[in-house]
Parts: sequence; structure tokens; C-alpha cells
Amino acid sequence: MQAHYILIPLIAMAVVLAGSLITRSGIVWYRTLRIPSWTPSARIITGMWTILALLTCASAILAWDASAATDHGALAALYLVNAFLNIAFSYLFFVRHQMGSATLESLLLAISVVLIALQAWASSWVAAILLVPYLLWVLFAAYLSFTVFHMNIRS
Repeated sequence: MQAHYILIPLIAMAVVLAGSLITRSGIVWYRTLRIPSWTPSARIITGMWTILALLTCASAILAWDASAATDHGALAALYLVNAFLNIAFSYLFFVRHQMGSATLESLLLAISVVLIALQAWASSWVAAILLVPYLLWVLFAAYLSFTVFHMNIRS
């Protein structure tokens, strides 16, 4: 068995776990915020991130398998930057309470998803398409983050 079949899922699980732990550390503060009525429940958010982690993991494996060895470094770098940005959002929002910075950072996260999809498209259109729900969710999360920031800016 090739190492990336183990390494990619392990990295995906680590990203989800890190994001979850960071979010939990700031949940008491988060509950003091005004949030829009259309904010998904914690169950929906958890479920979505689980699904998105699985799709992203599958995308990474498919893209890796379909791409030339010379492209592996760029592909790995894009996915790792995305993983960092994913965790950084939780840190900025839930630990640092920097809602404005987290909102801007979420736009960088969305850009990173687009860059991965473009890189993956060259070798596997399926790998690129698997990232569409992730992109849509990140854009939704950016809008939600902006809305929460706006609703609490005077607090």
C-alpha cells in the first residue's frame, strides 16, 4: 500500500480534530455573541465538516494518483496550506476573538480551495469537482462570519 493512502486521511483527521478542539475552547465566548437566526446548528456544522473532510480527502487521493510525480510537491503544498488556513480560521475566531480577521482569512481559505481545484483539474476533474461543496461551505461560512462580526461590532 502506498503511503499517501494512509497519510492523507491522517492529515484530514488531524485538521478536523484540531479545528474541533480550537472551536470548543472558544464556545463559551461564542455563546455570548449575537448570531443570525439562519446560523446552522452545531450538529449540522459538525456533520458538514465531516462530509467535507471526507470529500477533500478523496479529492486529494484522486488528484495525487492521477497527477505526475513532478506535480506532487505543488499539490501537497496547496492541500497543506489549505489545512493551515482551515485551522487558522478557528484560531482567529474562537481563540483570538478576531471576527474581522477571521472573516478575511476565510476568503483566503476559499481562494486556496479554488487553487487546489484548478491544480487538480489538470489531472482529475473528479478530484476538482469533489471540492465544490467545500468551496460553497467556506463561502457560506465567510458570509456567516461577516454577519456575526457585523452584528457584534458594537458590543
